[in-house]
Amino acid sequence: MGQRRQRAPEYEQAYEFFRRVLEPGLDLPLAATDFQLAPGGARALWTAETRTELGGRMGSRIYLTDLEAGSSRPLLAETLPSQHGARWSPAGDRVGLIATIGSGQPAVHVVDPETPSRRFEVVVLSGLVPEALEWSGDGRILVLAAEEGAEMGVTSGSGQLPLAGDSGAGEPWWPEVRSGGLHGWRSVYAVAPGGGSPERLLPEGTNCWEFAAAGELLLAVVSDRPTEGDWTNSRLELLHLRTGERRLVHRPRRQLRSPAISPDGSRLAVVEGLASDRGIVYGDILEFPAGGGAGRVLPCADTDVSYLRFRDPSHLLATGVRRQDTVVAELDLERGSVEVHVQGLVTTSGAFTPDAAPHPGGGALLALESWGSPPVLARVERGRKSEIASLSHPGCEWLKGQIGTVREVSWAAPDGLEISGLLVEPRQGSRPYPTILAVHGGPVGRWESEWPGRDRLQYAYLSARGFAIFMPNPRGSCGRGQEFLEMEVGDYGGAEVQDHLSGLDHLVAEGVADPRRLGVLGVSHGGYMACWITTRTDRFAAAVAGSPVTDWYSQHFASNIPDFDAQFLGVGGPGPGGPYFERSPVFFANRSRTPTLLTAGQLDRCTPPGQAVEFHEALLAAGVETELALYPEEGHGVRDSLALADFAARACSWFERWMG
Repeated sequence: MGQRRQRAPEYEQAYEFFRRVLEPGLDLPLAATDFQLAPGGARALWTAETRTELGGRMGSRIYLTDLEAGSSRPLLAETLPSQHGARWSPAGDRVGLIATIGSGQPAVHVVDPETPSRRFEVVVLSGLVPEALEWSGDGRILVLAAEEGAEMGVTSGSGQLPLAGDSGAGEPWWPEVRSGGLHGWRSVYAVAPGGGSPERLLPEGTNCWEFAAAGELLLAVVSDRPTEGDWTNSRLELLHLRTGERRLVHRPRRQLRSPAISPDGSRLAVVEGLASDRGIVYGDILEFPAGGGAGRVLPCADTDVSYLRFRDPSHLLATGVRRQDTVVAELDLERGSVEVHVQGLVTTSGAFTPDAAPHPGGGALLALESWGSPPVLARVERGRKSEIASLSHPGCEWLKGQIGTVREVSWAAPDGLEISGLLVEPRQGSRPYPTILAVHGGPVGRWESEWPGRDRLQYAYLSARGFAIFMPNPRGSCGRGQEFLEMEVGDYGGAEVQDHLSGLDHLVAEGVADPRRLGVLGVSHGGYMACWITTRTDRFAAAVAGSPVTDWYSQHFASNIPDFDAQFLGVGGPGPGGPYFERSPVFFANRSRTPTLLTAGQLDRCTPPGQAVEFHEALLAAGVETELALYPEEGHGVRDSLALADFAARACSWFERWMG
């Protein structure tokens, strides 16, 4: 898997495990998301996650599937990097998409879906990076594009898009320069396929995060500033493309995602909910008449919704979660009824949240997967699944024989609140198992039954080594409604600790977990909790914390998302004492006795690497065993497959060293 500095047996074992899983899947589609049905519904475009080599990050490629024949092929004849955002033209005779050209510049491509080698146009937006696109009713392409220097979200690994034009840029000595001025705005531009300069549709001083288009209408989630933290203060606006009329549709209490417009332009919809990361919002569906007027909340089978698509003016497809289940439901807006197509301990291969596309013949088109089953492309209607194609490969089949089995568990927290989650029991060993408490990110997030063969291979490796993996969804997780989510606001790191510990008590009482061999592992919010919980109890034999927050004061002033801690700590900003002091692990490191491995990416602007360094040094001063690993080319989390294999090896070795 490439040249490596470490040759210790534990690292060789982890690298070999990753190689056995990943190598057979090179150049194959590994996951499917962003399905787009052609007019008439006979064909579908979708974005595949792909790997072309064992090292590096996941890539993407657009595929075209004939739904009747069940056959799929790459849309483009050549293998251009970073293909995504494919959209059919209104007539279905052209496809617009985003892909990188030879210079490394992302560009908008207009291609012929019938002839993979035929390209109508390549549009390079000078000084801009296209991120998403839609077709307007007059045949233009509407492109959401970011200026150079725009910040990337947590889900993209944090950091910022590169700045061009500096003579020393690209040199190893060239500094990263920041100033008090704002740069890196996002806006929507109209591009005529016949040529001409792009037209900026939103005025200066308005930053667009997400948009939808239908006919002459554009519905956008916008803010007055472009920084990553400003996304939390966005609003919903409607723009008429022909007249230029612009009006406010909704100013939310929390965050927005997935704006949608009905095909006839009569209805608007959006998801609103408490969120901790841009692009990951679970909440309620709000519907508004396009002509103006008050909105309404649409009930959706007790589901926290994350993604919306109109089938027609009267039917809205929603995907989301209920407890550990993924739900795909369709709302009849005239009758006020809800029809559930998918519900169960599965997930869809959406980008961080479930997604699906309404099928013109009924039901939904999606990719389904679970902990023990690789993704399959399928059409599902009222629970009946028609499989179109499997994305499994020999590496997936080998992995299925290594990992344990998953089941749902539930228990009562000390205050009587029911908490639930997932438990993976290993194939080898016997009860009681050495058990790792895995804390998910967010805190607005959840553990679901996701196929672990892509970016969760570290958990698969731990399972294969004989560890039970306990994945709770405590208060603050999605799938239980907004009231459950809001419990974390103003009590960050409070009652959630007891949700986790009481879950371990439940597993110990069941005879599943060995109370003498408990570990805790987490990344991002999970990294914070892995540090914080070890200052509250000495019951853990080992801890592994990735990309953690450990000092809320320095986090607020060094991070690019200061609005996060202001929102969740519930006091609006740092001051003497209070939660910024009382919920910072670094100030209580002398209470910890748990050997702790800390990791961070040196390019992370969300939870800067200094957070891990601070806690490492505080533990050393307290006489606690600790190690620190900083990844030079990683941002938030670990995404390069070689680095992730290294992380898995270090985590497993740390747990085996201290848990036996």
